[in-house]
Amino acid sequence: MELMEYHKPVLLTETVDGLNVKPDGIYVDVTFGGGGHSKEILNRLGEEGRLVAFDQDEDSLVNQINDSRFLLINENFRYLKQFLKFNNVSKVDGILGDFGVSSHQFNVAERGFSTRFEAELDMRMNKKSVLLGF
Repeated sequence: MELMEYHKPVLLTETVDGLNVKPDGIYVDVTFGGGGHSKEILNRLGEEGRLVAFDQDEDSLVNQINDSRFLLINENFRYLKQFLKFNNVSKVDGILGDFGVSSHQFNVAERGFSTRFEAELDMRMNKKSVLLGF
């Protein structure tokens, strides 16, 4: 899959300002998506800073950021504690979550998030999770 305009965060600067990013801090973006918030956090981190991001939607992997301070985990953030421990992170300085649905999920018919298209409604963030039929 090629890199795409996945999602443009609203209030990007104001949201990241609220994290009060310290250059050597450790931060978590639990809803990576298009990487907009993560890129802004990385812009504010120094060489010793670190950012761990989560997204269970495999489509978001095309937005991977090539930065040694960055780690993207393709899982639901409900496993945050386990993955942080696994990656030797015992405490963080801030957590960001932009909860909702991204533009990408609404604009790609095959994702099944929109009634604008002739496609089966699906609405799973993780396409590998079990689809329940009724």
